[in-house]
Amino acid sequence: MSANGQQTGRRGIVLSDLHLFARRSRGTARFEQVRDKLSGVEVLVLNGDIFDFRWSTVGDQSKTLPIALKWLHALAGNLPDCQIHFIVGNHDCAASFEDGLDRLANTLPRFHWHEYLLRLGPLLFIHGDCAHRRMDKDGLLGFRENWARDWRWNPAMAVAYECVDRLGITKRVHEFHFPRQKTVERLAFYLDNCCPGWRETTRDCYFGHTHLPFTNHEHDGIRFHNTGSAIHNLEFNPISFEIVNDKIGETELR
Repeated sequence: MSANGQQTGRRGIVLSDLHLFARRSRGTARFEQVRDKLSGVEVLVLNGDIFDFRWSTVGDQSKTLPIALKWLHALAGNLPDCQIHFIVGNHDCAASFEDGLDRLANTLPRFHWHEYLLRLGPLLFIHGDCAHRRMDKDGLLGFRENWARDWRWNPAMAVAYECVDRLGITKRVHEFHFPRQKTVERLAFYLDNCCPGWRETTRDCYFGHTHLPFTNHEHDGIRFHNTGSAIHNLEFNPISFEIVNDKIGETELR
């Protein structure tokens, strides 16, 4: 509370879809571009697909997971005054990784992880894979079940995928599959099914997954924002936010 009686907010940044370890990712360079801004915030939300186990150039999950956890541990060490919230996405939803996130959270008091979504006051953060199509709780569980398996694409496929990115084909496919209004309606459908009352408590909803950035798209009185992607030839869109009531709320869907 400030001296004049007005509530003061906590500043934060949300970003997603770095896809670290994937050949097609420019996540390391893109993250370095925002690192200076992180030193001045109190909350960092990593909103899913920060790592990419399916397309990892490091190796299988047994080789990639420890490096991912080491990256998060180093990040927390570099931001000692910042609350870090990690939300799992479909590319980093491996069960063994979530066990590692538990251990990390027990070690680092300012690190928290969330399997599906996070509420900070009137702000809601969700990865966005529930908008891949119209899904309810079981639909998302089924969708992620395939991604959680310990297998990765052949390196030759990774090279081909990167070429598709460079040609702009990936962006056009995403634009076709994720038109903005339809994507927001799919998100709202999922939240209506899984989080009753979310409309009454939410002012802004931040998500990723679609790799198509935008801000301030209003739907039914709620503003939706997308944080883009660090994939080659796509736009990375970290978004600053401010929260006054920072009570954390998490919805468990197990």
